[in-house]
Amino acid sequence: MIADPRARVRLAQLHLYVDVHRHDRYVAPVLAIITALLLSHWVPTPWALGWLVLELLIIAHYLWVYRRFKRADPPPSEERRWANRIALAHGAHMLAWSSLVVWAWQPGDFGNLMFVMLVHVGLISLTVSMSNAHLRLLWLDMTFPVLALIAPPLLEPSAFHLGLSLLGIGFCALMVLVGRQINAATTEAIELRQRNEQLIQELHSQATRDALTGLINRRYLLETGARLLQQRHRSGEPLALLIIDLDHFKRINDQHGHLGGDEVLVAVVGTCAQHVRAGDCFGRLGGEEFALVLPDTQLAQARDLAERLRSATAALAIPLPGVTIRPTISVGLAMATDDDTTLSDLLRRADAAMYEAKAGGRNRVVCVDPAGGFRADPVPA
Repeated sequence: MIADPRARVRLAQLHLYVDVHRHDRYVAPVLAIITALLLSHWVPTPWALGWLVLELLIIAHYLWVYRRFKRADPPPSEERRWANRIALAHGAHMLAWSSLVVWAWQPGDFGNLMFVMLVHVGLISLTVSMSNAHLRLLWLDMTFPVLALIAPPLLEPSAFHLGLSLLGIGFCALMVLVGRQINAATTEAIELRQRNEQLIQELHSQATRDALTGLINRRYLLETGARLLQQRHRSGEPLALLIIDLDHFKRINDQHGHLGGDEVLVAVVGTCAQHVRAGDCFGRLGGEEFALVLPDTQLAQARDLAERLRSATAALAIPLPGVTIRPTISVGLAMATDDDTTLSDLLRRADAAMYEAKAGGRNRVVCVDPAGGFRADPVPA
């Protein structure tokens, strides 16, 4: 299932948010220690020490959540769940800092007031610069420090303190506008990057995939097969090659047109692909001929797979206008040997086995042995 593009963008924004905030592991503990030392000037030392220990634990927890998120590498459908989890973890961090206005603010002490407001101006500035990637988390992160910035002066009614609150409100409004603008630019960059990645994938698919069947094309099949053969020579593991040819395909094209032939090809490929393992290499050589490279596969396993492909294809009933087509395939099987210096050597022997299957009546599997002889499965009933 293709993810909603908006969900993919939100997930990328969440990744960027986390990547930026992971720098907190270097700076946040130091800032907490400095702040605790300054707090001890106004509040009892145990209070400042208790706040420091709690804040360090909170920092360790949200950094742990970030690591879990990066390791999980969740799909776009889980973005909201992870965003909520991150919001709670980092929100505790913002709440701990904003709590200074409740227990550390000293009414009537101008120096303390400036300290508290300086802390929260810094919090808001850092939040805008670090949290702007994910707009919802930006608003959540700013809630506590904004309230803490504008509330204390209002609790000491005077023209000066009212002016401080108004200044704080204006500052916050400006930072919100800046944050939204940065988010818009970041979102545009993410969308552009994702469109480029999708375009690259499409171009790669066009360069490596057969347009009709969706299998890898001849060039990519030969490149991949050659690489697998070289790996076989290094590891010594067995490697098998199947050449699969659709029987009487020219007759199908002549009687039902190329569109009918295409339907038959797609149906046969779809059936065979259901039996192919993830590490196998299944591609179209051309026309109605296909190849299947089977790494780490013994002869008995390859013969069993070839027979399953043959029987599954023979069980098909493909409806075309006015007729039902029951296709069959002929399969040639060859095992790689040390004498196969190139993939062409292996292809040549598997191709000869396939033609032997054609000569023997079609709808069968023929294996070529290292000595050059052929062994055919019994003729199907």
